[in-house]
Amino acid sequence: MALIDRIKFEGSPNEIVWKYPSDEISTAGQLVVDENQEAIFFKEGKALDTFGPGTHTLKTGNIPILEALVNLPFGGKTPFTAEVYYVNKAIFAMKWGTNTPIPLEDPKYKIVLNIRAFGDYKFRIKDSKSFLLNVVKGGNRTTNESIDEFLKPNIVRGIGDFISEVILNNNTSVVEINKFRDESSTAGKVKLAPEFEKYGIDLTEFNVSSVNFDQNDPNYQRIQKIITDKFEIDMLGDKYQQKKMFDIGQAAAENEGQGGGAMGAGMGMGMGMNMGQMMGNMMNQGGGGQTGGAAPAANDPAARIAKLKGLLDQGLINAEEFEAKKKEILSSL
Repeated sequence: MALIDRIKFEGSPNEIVWKYPSDEISTAGQLVVDENQEAIFFKEGKALDTFGPGTHTLKTGNIPILEALVNLPFGGKTPFTAEVYYVNKAIFAMKWGTNTPIPLEDPKYKIVLNIRAFGDYKFRIKDSKSFLLNVVKGGNRTTNESIDEFLKPNIVRGIGDFISEVILNNNTSVVEINKFRDESSTAGKVKLAPEFEKYGIDLTEFNVSSVNFDQNDPNYQRIQKIITDKFEIDMLGDKYQQKKMFDIGQAAAENEGQGGGAMGAGMGMGMGMNMGQMMGNMMNQGGGGQTGGAAPAANDPAARIAKLKGLLDQGLINAEEFEAKKKEILSSL
């Protein structure tokens, strides 16, 4: 086999590692290394000298470790065998996501939810020798896609930990985690960077774009029901129990009416009507006077918040404006 006088990278841009096809090298030959690359000599499975960008003449003066192992003579053109690996040190951008749901207990409601998370990340090779020895291991993983497949399990294993951390730090629920995407991204990078570094990889950026839930999951629906009920309690205050009684009266009227008997239907409807009258008095917006010196309905906090909710439902105000005005009304109590 002819000796190689000039070694240069001939791989594709998406290859993080490219192995020079021949191991028959000669002294006095040239090694060409491009920007964002490193070239590493291997001999019998051991990483030897590393070369940065530039054109290097292979001689005893600049490959001292290799010289000791292959007994290179001084001067002349001498053949020797060694493997040359090029490592691409550019930054690569990849996407990540969970293929299967991850169970996560909601610390606020003590209910387990299955979540899916998605995002993107960027990485570069920081320690070429460590990367080749711990990840490539003979050349099976060489492209950015194959390295991505190697790294994704590390990401998935850490998702539950850093999302739980963000939830606890903000005293919130799993279903509200998307409000804290920036914080989740930062926590994810802090959690995963040391894992990447073990393989000679620098995690330069990590982003969480969304955390999704199965809306048909009974546990998810339970949490949504809890949140809805709490919102009604906060909005109606003391009148929440009156509303629940009104709902019970309506349900009783419907059930009795369907179950047979005009008397039963009348009793149920009577309950509903009585409760309806009570709710009508509670939410009355008219100009009639109220007993007991109560404040006019226009100043009733529940009525004011109900009006705001109507404006929100019609799209006339946004959620932030609704919450701000609601807090203002409640703070005046």
